Formats: sequence, C-alpha cells, structure tokens
Amino acid sequence: MADYNSSDELKRLEALYSYHILDTDTEKDFDELTALAAAICDTPISLISFVDRDRQWFKSHYGLDARQTDRCHSFCSHAIQDPGQLMQIEDARNDFRFQDNPLVTGNPDIRFYAGIPLMDKEGFALGSLCVIDQKPKLLTEVQKKALHTIASQVIDKLLLRRNNRSLFLANKNLTETNEKLRIAEESLKKAVSDLTDSKEKIQNILDIVGEGIGLTDHQGNIVYTNKRNQEIFQMDEKSMLALSNISPEWNNRRSDGSSLPTEEHPITIALNTGNPVLDHILMITDQRGDSKYLRMNAMPVKDADGNVTGAIGSFADITESYLLQQKLKESEESLKSAISSANLGTWQMSVQTKELLSSSRTKELYGFYPDEPMPFDVAANQIAESHRQEVINIIESSILNDEPYEFEYPVVGYHDKKLRWVCATLQSYRDPRDLKTSYLSGTIADITERKLDEQRRTDFVGMVSHELRNPLTAIKAYVHLFNKRAKKNNDTILSDNLLKLDSQVKRMENLINGFLDSARLGEGKINLEKSHFDVAHLIRSTEEESLETITSHHLVFEPSEKVVVEADRNKIEQVLVNFINNAVKYSPRETAVTIKSFTQDGFLHISVKDNGMGIPEKDQPFIFDRFYRVESDAMKNKKGFGIGLYICKEIIERHNGQIGMESREGEGSTFWFKLPIAAAKTV
Repeated sequence: MADYNSSDELKRLEALYSYHILDTDTEKDFDELTALAAAICDTPISLISFVDRDRQWFKSHYGLDARQTDRCHSFCSHAIQDPGQLMQIEDARNDFRFQDNPLVTGNPDIRFYAGIPLMDKEGFALGSLCVIDQKPKLLTEVQKKALHTIASQVIDKLLLRRNNRSLFLANKNLTETNEKLRIAEESLKKAVSDLTDSKEKIQNILDIVGEGIGLTDHQGNIVYTNKRNQEIFQMDEKSMLALSNISPEWNNRRSDGSSLPTEEHPITIALNTGNPVLDHILMITDQRGDSKYLRMNAMPVKDADGNVTGAIGSFADITESYLLQQKLKESEESLKSAISSANLGTWQMSVQTKELLSSSRTKELYGFYPDEPMPFDVAANQIAESHRQEVINIIESSILNDEPYEFEYPVVGYHDKKLRWVCATLQSYRDPRDLKTSYLSGTIADITERKLDEQRRTDFVGMVSHELRNPLTAIKAYVHLFNKRAKKNNDTILSDNLLKLDSQVKRMENLINGFLDSARLGEGKINLEKSHFDVAHLIRSTEEESLETITSHHLVFEPSEKVVVEADRNKIEQVLVNFINNAVKYSPRETAVTIKSFTQDGFLHISVKDNGMGIPEKDQPFIFDRFYRVESDAMKNKKGFGIGLYICKEIIERHNGQIGMESREGEGSTFWFKLPIAAAKTV
C-alpha cells in the first residue's frame, strides 16, 4: 500500500484535485459508462472511483447506494498501485488482502472485483473503473477489452470536462475583455486612420487580452499584432507585420487538414461582406512546424460612413481540447464496436413524453424494421402477456425509487411474430433541477437460445423420469414378493441380496426424484414440507445407511450435537446424501470422507470433506449451475447429469440457507451448507 504522505502520493492528489471532480453531482455521461460496463461484464455493480487522501469517492455508482467509502477499505486503492494493468480478484474471500475487509464480510458482500486504473496523460492514477459481483467469477477476454475501452473513455471525458471548465473560465475572461474592447471601440475607430500615432495606447489595451489579437487594413495586410498572437504563431512582431491574412507562411487549413481557400478565410469574409464571422475552427502551422487548431473570430472595422477599413481577428489555441474531442469520438466508436461485439441493443426513454429511442438491434429483437419508429406503447404490447405487467411495474418502480434493474421476459415480434426471450437492464436518471427522474436507459440482449435449451433439458428430464417410474414400480413389487418367499423358505442369502437390491431400487428412486425435482424447479413447482426435527438424528440415520451401503471408503461421522431446525427433512437428507455420494464418487478407494456438523451465529453448519481429485479453479464458480459438468480427462469415466448440486443449491436457498464449497485441484474438496436454527421447540 502506498505511503499517503509520500511525495509521489501528494503529486497524485494534486493531479486529482486539478480536475475539480470530487463531490460533484452525478452526470449522465459517466453513469451511462458504468451501466454499460455492468451490462457487458454481467455484474450488478460498476463504479467510477477516485481515490482521495482518506477516502474513495464515486463519481458514478451503478448498483450501489454509497457515494464514498474509507480508503483503508478500498479495493481501488490497491488497483492504482499497478498503473495500466487490470486488477482482477476472482473471490475476495480467498485473497489475504481482503479476507477481513468489511466490504467483503458485510454489505455489499464483494466476491469478484475487476478494476482498471484511470491514468491521466501525466501518468497519475486518479482512481479506477471497476465492476463488482457478489459471486466469484472471471472476465472473458472480450469483457476485459471492453473494460479497457470504457476506462479510456472515462479518462477522455474527464479530460474534456476539465478542458471545458478551463474554456468556460477563458470565455468568461474573454467576455470581460470584450466589454473592455467595447469601451475601447470608440477610441479605436477614431484612431484607426492614424494607427502609428495611437499604437502605444492600443498596445496597452490589447496586451491585457488572453487571446491573440490581430488588426488588418482593408486589403488584409497585418498592421497590428499583440503579444499573445505572436506566441500562438511563434513569430516576432516584425515578421508578422510583413504578411497578410492569406500569406502562405500561415499554411491555413480547414479543421480536416485540407487547404483553406482564400474566400473562406474569416478575415476575407469580414472585409468583403462587412459581417462578423464567429467561432470558426481552422488549422495552421506555426514557425516551429507545429500544427495547431485555432478558434477564430473576425470583426469588420468601419469608418463613420460605414465603409469597411479593416478587420480585427481574435485567435484562441484550442489544440488540446479539439484533439481530445476527436479522441472522444474515436472512443465512442470503439464503444459502439464493443456493444456490437456483445450483440447488445440499447434504448432510452423520456419519462415525461414516453418517447422511446432504440438502436437497430433493439428494434430487431422486438420484430421492428431498423428504419421505422418503435413507440413505447407498441413495444410494450409486444411483451408476452404473462410478463407484461411485471415489466411495466419494474419500469414504474425504477422511476419512483431511482433503482437499477436487470430482468428477463419474452417478446413477440411486431412483424415476424417470432417469440424471443430477452434480458434487459434499466437505469433511471434524475434532472438535477428538480431531482425527478427525467429519462430511462439500458441495454437488451437476446437469450432465446439459452431459454430454449433450458426448456428442452427440463422437458427431457421430466419425460425420462416419468417413463422410468413404471418399470421401477414393477421391480419394487417383485422385490417385495420374492422377499416374502425368501422369509417363508428361511433363505437368508436370498433375503440379504433382496435387501441390497431394495436399497439400490431406493437409490434409483431417489435419482428419478432428483430428475423430477430439477424439472419442477425449472417450472417453479417444487414444494417444501417443513417440520421441526433434530438434525443429529438425521445424521445418525444417514450414518447407519451409508456405513451399510458404502464399503469402498472410510466414512468418518464426527459427533454432532442436538440441533433443531425447521425444514423439509427429506430434502435436507437428500442434500447430505448427495454430498456424501459425490465425495465417494470423486475420491480414491480406501480414502477418508469426513462428515462434520456444528453451530455458529444462529446457523447449523454441515460439511462433507474428501481427499479426491479436487475441482479446477475455472470450474468452481459454475459447479452449482444446472447441467454443469467439469470437463477433464479424470472426469471421462465419471457418470452424471449435472443436476445433483443444482438441486442441492435450490433446496438450501429455499430454506433461507447458504451453500458453498472449497477445493484445490489434486487435494480434495469440502462441500458445505448451513441452515437457520429454529426457535426452541420440543421434538
């Protein structure tokens, strides 16, 4: 961590303060960038953070209410120590720098963090653009590139903001100077016919002007230039007075670099028409060979009869701000490219008029043609009736509460009538004048294939499970019949074998129930039959059954205390048995599998630890996803469908509990869950 009082840190803070950005109001340009970063990186939180002496302050805080936090807890304070590099933390709980950080152990429960330092042109790291998630993850290469592009646009907008502020102050000074010039105008008109005699007086007036000032006669020959003008063109007074406004020494060009015709020069226009020319942008090459962009104003000078006798030109060097604007345009093009790569649509809507502005991609997803309007009311009617009111409620809630949202819903194409599933983001923006929400904006992505794939898998699982029930029921009946005959004939060997067969039938039944549970979960139809029970009794029962059926491993059940929970006993047993079976399945024979339970902070903790192959780090964030399986050589001979852990996760979360795992490849895994302990009750 940097020394807050070091000379480098003091210089960095001085650079930060020069932008006058701290404690300013929210701005649309910055808020749109954090919303875009969150959408591209698929995170609920995105921040533009500036690191002050004792705090980090958020210029934009998508997905987070706080405007600042203490610097000592700041992730961004670490990120700026490695300028130009992406700092990415997959799981902050596993990083010694942040394990005890209150932002990790408490709200907002940071797990994943990725931050790009915001470097100004002097090389100072002012802060960072970061994205945050409450679950572990890693960015794709496309997301990293997009994050770099957005960070560049943040610094471009910051530089432009500072430059605009400087121009605002310069314009203010120029207005005051123009007022002084207006006061002096009568003196200038009287003195123009005898400029040589009045030179000293004019010099005193014009040298106080912050911009370059030049005066020509009626032919465009330069008869006066102030000191600032000489500085801009890098030419002494004598040399300038030997030229005219169209002399080739200026190398006058249009802003695009093409040659500026004589008739388009502002001085020429003022002399020929008698009209002023304001805010003209031209390009010149000074005597050192440096190209510059100038903002020029030209005013005709007239005698008492209204005849044009010359012209006054003012010049402001705007090279830095002009190039910054061009760079900003390039950044915006890069941003559009990033949006296009992510195949995202964008939209914006006025709250007052409901005028909806949509990109061609957004119109495509709603079934509209790219060049036709898409009114809000018509677009809303394309949302499937099953979800339409929910989407409208979300929009109204965002307007009222100023909260961002991300939600999924189906739409029916306006022209093609095609059903598509989309994932939309929404962010509201307030008018600083009355603090009322003035407009909404967001992104939209096509998730149809994912939804169809999920539905196909769910339908298949449900169908197969139902088809397997009938033969399984017949097998159970035969087992029951043969068992009665074995007992009648005192055939203990057959009876024991039938007992084992019955146990396997039960396991098969549990597997089928698991498939059905997966299908019901996908349809939102699973029910919990909760009751109060002693978990120690459940663990003992599981221990007895496991020791009887599992002989390939050493099962170690550590002593458990009596703990009462209110839960679905069968479902909790299903989770525990799944953990044990997985530990046996993915660890070598004759190794230990340890089952442990304890209470802490009002929760019951149960864990199952094995000494098996472990789970690769890249697969760990997805291990509880439905149908997800680790792809590796070691897994080729391991059968499974990728639904067991998904069902476990859904069961525990529907009990208001938590589930997780720790694993290192080659060193084994520990799967755990915890449940709230019920209030005192006799069971």
